[in-house]
Amino acid sequence: MKHVSYISKKKLGDMMANIREIAKRAGIGIATVSRYFNDSGYVSEESREKIRKAVEELDYTPNALARAIFKKNTKIIGLMIPNITNPFFNQMVSEMEKLFRKQNYTIILCNTDDDKEKEQFHIETLRSYRVAGIVAMRTMTPESYRNIDIPVVAFENQISPEHITVASDNFKGGMAAFKHLYDGGCRKILHIQGPEVFIATTERLRGFIEASKKKKDALVDVVKLETDFHIKSLEPAIENIKNITDYDGIFVFNDISAAVVMKHLHDLGVRIPEQTQIIGFDNSFLGELLLPSLTTIDQPIKQLGKITTDLMIRLINGEEIDQKEYYLKTTVIKRSSTLGKIATSKE
Repeated sequence: MKHVSYISKKKLGDMMANIREIAKRAGIGIATVSRYFNDSGYVSEESREKIRKAVEELDYTPNALARAIFKKNTKIIGLMIPNITNPFFNQMVSEMEKLFRKQNYTIILCNTDDDKEKEQFHIETLRSYRVAGIVAMRTMTPESYRNIDIPVVAFENQISPEHITVASDNFKGGMAAFKHLYDGGCRKILHIQGPEVFIATTERLRGFIEASKKKKDALVDVVKLETDFHIKSLEPAIENIKNITDYDGIFVFNDISAAVVMKHLHDLGVRIPEQTQIIGFDNSFLGELLLPSLTTIDQPIKQLGKITTDLMIRLINGEEIDQKEYYLKTTVIKRSSTLGKIATSKE
């Protein structure tokens, strides 16, 4: 289906009326004023000065979106995110917005709530605005991006082998989490896994299990949660984990869930890290605010934001990019909730 952007006759008429007023006030032709605003041809410095003065006197603000649509260059990037209230994605978006702004791009933020229909609605809206590109974070509907004529960079979930994917190395991050707890003396270790629909959480589990295979004296269990970071859903799910106090080490799939686990153990009278050590994932700002502070696996947000932004700009500029997958190193950030030494995802 062909997607067309429309500007109402009234808005178009208003724009033309304003341009006519400016041309009249400046004493120059409408075509010259149009070239000035659209940067589409030569305008003498004398005429530019007259137009600038007329614009100031008339307090005229050009319709940037309409002008961009006519030029087929909106300088707008659509950022598709699961939920802005998640600290990790909140920090990621903040970093990318800053980087895109340095390249003179504006962002439109689309909150999907990991809902396919909502994400599809946002895709159609962004297409109607003729955005320059879309960053699809943790997409739930990869097939919707495969045949659209807009540059797309995927973050975490892969869209297709032909599309660029940027992510942390979640597999090695899961391995490092197990090793850190094991090195700290933990031998009965629980992994609290996030929803299976998220590739990142399944990769963290896979790395955790792979590392545990090398340690025959370690007993490991896995409990899967069906919620990501909503506290009202997390609390009852974690409270229902049987014998949680029997474990001397717990690896939780993200920092928010780890914070809820820590609160639950505190309510049960468990001392952290003396009785149970806890490690999260993401290195969101939340971890430093907890007591004890949370050991976590760092996702390098600044690097992730920079590489995603750079790749998007290169695609918009028509550059062919042969490498399609970019997985960045994760690192253990040692804080007070564990006893082990510092390990990295290289190990």
